[in-house]
Amino acid sequence: MLRTILLVVVLLIVIVIALVSFGIINLYQGSDGTVSIRTSDVEVGTTTTNVQVPVVRMENRVVEVPAVGVENEAPPANGQ
Repeated sequence: MLRTILLVVVLLIVIVIALVSFGIINLYQGSDGTVSIRTSDVEVGTTTTNVQVPVVRMENRVVEVPAVGVENEAPPANGQ
């Protein structure tokens, strides 16, 4: 139980460090010693643009493939 709590606390600390390092959260300290947190706005959406997309197409070709056969096959032992 203690390990789980410790793991959650460490994970939260790592997430906060990542958010601060990417600039999503900014910490400012005022002249009177207070700390304020400013967060950046994150916008998620879609845009239309032209990109090159690889195209896969099917075509029929005649090629040699390996074949497996059995010579002198014995009749089935349990034929019904």
